[in-house]
Amino acid sequence: MSKILSINRLFSGKAVKSLLVLLTIISFTVFAVSAFYLAESYRLQPYSIYKNSYKLAEIRSQPYYSVLVKPSLIYDYETIVTYPTIYLSLAEKVDYVFNISWVVYNNTVKGLVSSIEYSVEPALLITTSTWSKSFAITPEILETSDGVMVKGSFNISELEGLVDAIDREVRVSSWRFDVNTTLSLRINVKYSTGINASYELKPYMVLSFNRIYNLLAISTGGLTSSYSDEVQKTVENTMTLLLGFSVKVSTIRSITTISTLTTGLLAAVMGYTALRSYGVFKTSNRKFRRRIVKARVDEYRFKTVVVEKAEDFDALARRVDAPIIYSELDRKYYLIIGDIAYVYQEG
Repeated sequence: MSKILSINRLFSGKAVKSLLVLLTIISFTVFAVSAFYLAESYRLQPYSIYKNSYKLAEIRSQPYYSVLVKPSLIYDYETIVTYPTIYLSLAEKVDYVFNISWVVYNNTVKGLVSSIEYSVEPALLITTSTWSKSFAITPEILETSDGVMVKGSFNISELEGLVDAIDREVRVSSWRFDVNTTLSLRINVKYSTGINASYELKPYMVLSFNRIYNLLAISTGGLTSSYSDEVQKTVENTMTLLLGFSVKVSTIRSITTISTLTTGLLAAVMGYTALRSYGVFKTSNRKFRRRIVKARVDEYRFKTVVVEKAEDFDALARRVDAPIIYSELDRKYYLIIGDIAYVYQEG
């Protein structure tokens, strides 16, 4: 009968060990998979930002100018020249034209264009090394098919006379000065969505007078202006799992952070338990200070007394001064005193 019980215990012990190994392998596998997806979730950004730029309006200006000069040999007796730099003593008048056109785009984020209004504010600024003064001018403004045309002219002798008159007032002599003509064009647009927008262009033309070198230089600028709007869209990134499911990176990061910690702890516990079941972490022999003899005990020949605590079993062994018998198969310790067997079961 005892042999049958021993065999049952043997097979029962093997089944438990096999189950522990299987559970350990499963827990380590789950931990590895969870750790892999945790690392992948931190390698990827949880969100992607896409920016789309839409053109709202474009305004362009094409300037033209011509200078009426005195008939002279240096200009081949031409009376009108378009050079950017000419001799000041030969210049009599400067005519200028600004062709300004604009395009306001439909179907943007602002909606459809319902109406467009414009305004032009010309201004004149004369600047010398010692003073600066603004003047009002009234060039001709004509509407065109795609914008407006601004036409005007300057008499060179009148400009020089105006500068000389101010110089006499402030008692200076300006040998160099700039005459800056600026056109402030503003387009007011109403959209079908109720949005109002304003777009501007400020083209200019500068006449630079240099009486020392007898030169008049003409330059232009501020000829283009473009307006656009940027729309930013945020999209959540996803990861594809083993079974083909797509899950948000942020969701995977949150779940795998918890699962990696829990499965890692579980795998460590299961691994330790499985190794201990195979005797890797044996510490039993250090529980008792008496000598231990490995042998087989047939419990049915004795009256058995179970001792629950290792300390009590050790104290009993020292008191009776008897050797301790250890059964590896059952993992039990015995003290034989007459016909009584004191038993301590290893936990």
